[in-house]
Amino acid sequence: MMRIAVIGAGLMGRAAVLDLADDSMSPNVEAILVVDINERRAREVYEEAIKLTSTKEMEYRKIDATSKDEVISILKEFKADVTLNAALYTTIHTVMKASLEAESHYLDLGDDVDALIFQRSLDLKFKERGLIALLEMGGSPGLINIMASKAVGELDRVEEIILREGWIDLNNYDSLGIPLPVPYSFDTILDELEQPVEIWKDGKIEKVPPFSGRETMEFVDPIGKQELYYVEHPEVYSLGETFKRKGLRFVDYKLSFPRDLLLKYRLLNCLKLTSNSPVKVDSMNIIPRDLLREMVAQMMENKEVEPNDYDIMRAIAKGWKGGVRSKVTIEALIKWSERWKVSAQALLVGSPASIAAQWIGLGILDTPGVHYPEEIINPIPFLKEVMSRGINFIEKVEFQL
Repeated sequence: MMRIAVIGAGLMGRAAVLDLADDSMSPNVEAILVVDINERRAREVYEEAIKLTSTKEMEYRKIDATSKDEVISILKEFKADVTLNAALYTTIHTVMKASLEAESHYLDLGDDVDALIFQRSLDLKFKERGLIALLEMGGSPGLINIMASKAVGELDRVEEIILREGWIDLNNYDSLGIPLPVPYSFDTILDELEQPVEIWKDGKIEKVPPFSGRETMEFVDPIGKQELYYVEHPEVYSLGETFKRKGLRFVDYKLSFPRDLLLKYRLLNCLKLTSNSPVKVDSMNIIPRDLLREMVAQMMENKEVEPNDYDIMRAIAKGWKGGVRSKVTIEALIKWSERWKVSAQALLVGSPASIAAQWIGLGILDTPGVHYPEEIINPIPFLKEVMSRGINFIEKVEFQL
């Protein structure tokens, strides 16, 4: 039995908490702590989750995840075996260090390449305390790393890893009075519009403009044909570093984004409404992004939006098997969860994070240190466990004779 603290009660944190709380899915969890800087949000997730269990101890608290001392104190008080950080990626340095000092295993959903490099520098400190830190363990990054690992394992030598993700939301947001849908973290979307995108090539990072590299790809219904673009994702770096010993020379990631929605976000970006730099208006200094975030929050207030989306992640490994040029494709098909009423995108992040946290708590993952998912997770049993959450997988092997 294990005690798991979840930092952050947003879309992804909520999905992870519901998975952890559900007795039928996660029977080995003894206690769950839900914390967020917004106490109301933490309480709402707690109230949803407690309905899914008859055995677990559950608590919620307000916490500022940017305060290391505050995080250490609450982790120690709760006696957390594992800390699952689902808060905004800007908290990763603080919460990871706090988890180390509180002697709690650690897991997060990922940030960027610079963050990964910093986190790996803490490897020796985690080893000295017998603790595990599992980085970028959500959907993409996270689950897609494990899919790529499975695909690479089918080859004798790998040359390329191509990562693609397509999604579609079937809600009519205009009819709901929501002119700007927010499919995942609002700040993440705004940062993705500005941050250069990494491609891993021949052992080095090359950078390209965000949302460049447009390509069209066909997926199964209801997603169908989608336009995909380069978006900053750290698994490009970790997979490159992990599998370069197997001959890997190239890794990239592209995500589909509805063109009309992308144009709306690009307009906000062009008007510098996504900026974190203060702007003087009359005698006041206003940070445009703070204002925009608040207006979006007010737009969504008291609006009930039922999830109605689908996501497909595709990991393609190209290389050689038995002297024959080969391609292995593994695809994950995700529908929004009717059981927990969470979106497909939240499900594919929250459930893998929950499962990985539980594997740490159960000792299935037992190698101290700081790790990427593809380094220590056995793909076959993990993907089987993910399938119990309603996520399905298709594998296809092609040979060029």
